[in-house]
Amino acid sequence: MSHYDDDTLSRFGIAPELVEDPASVTEHLRACDACRTRMAALTEVDEALRQGEVWTQVEALLTPPARLAEALALKARLDEEDRAAERLLSPLLGSPLRFRDANLAENPKARHAGVVRYLCAAAHGLHEQRPQFSLLIARTAYAIAFALDEDDPRASRRLCMAVALREGANAFRFLGRFAEALKALNEAERLFEEMAGSYPHDIAIVWFIRATVFMKIGQLEDAVDVSRRAVQVFRDYGDHQRELGALLVEACCLHLAGNDVEAAQVYEAVAAQARAEGNRNILACAVNDAASAYLNLARFDQAEESYIEALVLFDELGLATEKARVAWSLAVILVRRGEVARGFERLDAARGELQSLGLLNDHALATLDWAAAGLALGESAGIAEACKSIVVRFESEGMMKNARLALAYVHEALARRTATPALLQQVRRYLERLPTRPNLVFAPLQ
Repeated sequence: MSHYDDDTLSRFGIAPELVEDPASVTEHLRACDACRTRMAALTEVDEALRQGEVWTQVEALLTPPARLAEALALKARLDEEDRAAERLLSPLLGSPLRFRDANLAENPKARHAGVVRYLCAAAHGLHEQRPQFSLLIARTAYAIAFALDEDDPRASRRLCMAVALREGANAFRFLGRFAEALKALNEAERLFEEMAGSYPHDIAIVWFIRATVFMKIGQLEDAVDVSRRAVQVFRDYGDHQRELGALLVEACCLHLAGNDVEAAQVYEAVAAQARAEGNRNILACAVNDAASAYLNLARFDQAEESYIEALVLFDELGLATEKARVAWSLAVILVRRGEVARGFERLDAARGELQSLGLLNDHALATLDWAAAGLALGESAGIAEACKSIVVRFESEGMMKNARLALAYVHEALARRTATPALLQQVRRYLERLPTRPNLVFAPLQ
């Protein structure tokens, strides 16, 4: 059986004479359930369209509400601010000198929220590679934010100030200026909390940075507590990148506290999630750190397997410094396994690579590992000279003084031929711990 189309049925429902053969349509509808059902629906729609209130509702839908129009206009203004900020700032961000000479804080053209947003994003991208420059950028962003008009709804002065402080704290963290970082984070959190309708996610980022600072200064329990709070918020907001980052902070704290079993479990959980999501950066960090925990636990096969995976990932990511550190760790595994001669050779190559990359503190630690392995083998040629050439660099003068005292003890013991592998490893562990315990005094083995 053939059926009538919707157009014919609709016209028939309005007035039968509108179709060519009304009698045939009437006869078909008596026999066809499908067409009767469609006919009833079409008739209902036609009747609704005759009601004035329906067209009133349609008109309301086609006319944007005033608040929506205002929001769209605001977005257009913000987009224009962002474009203006890029035109003004992109030529300046390649050179700290050019940026400083521009004196943006005094430039009326730079006094809008778009400039603050652009500067904060630029600072965020420079923290690791150029923290001094990122601090200058963040401070400039804060000065501009502070000068914004509080009454301008586009300015969001308090939000701009909070974000700029947060990025300044990040820069302080990378510079090792931890007290200043914590002060800036406290002020940023206060500003976020005072804003009506502030987002927990913004505050969770403050917690995340604070947790890393606590970890750096050895407040490990505080760091774990804060990072766990941040993890929950990031999870609620679906921010997987930061969730995994905060979990890594928690695992690092467990690792530093000597709880390597639990730390390895967290690292592996992060690695599994990063692997499933294809997040190679987090995966590389997680498997590398898991390997370090396994090394502490003397689970050498697991450590080696994880380090090799990390080495491949760091190579794919183009991270030469991390590759050099993994090569150093793989050499340490050889020594710890009892393959001291092979480890001694690999450590010599690793410390040379670390030095060529400008990683002075890592080169110092690797040289002490190499020297300890050499003394264990009965090798003394060149060890004293190599240890004398060790250079370390710490942010505070107090740490530098402590480090020099520990190295002087090594030099004296090597000169007297009383140095032992145990002494060199003690000094190596001391130097490694010094950044998180800056007031730790070196006490040589008796």
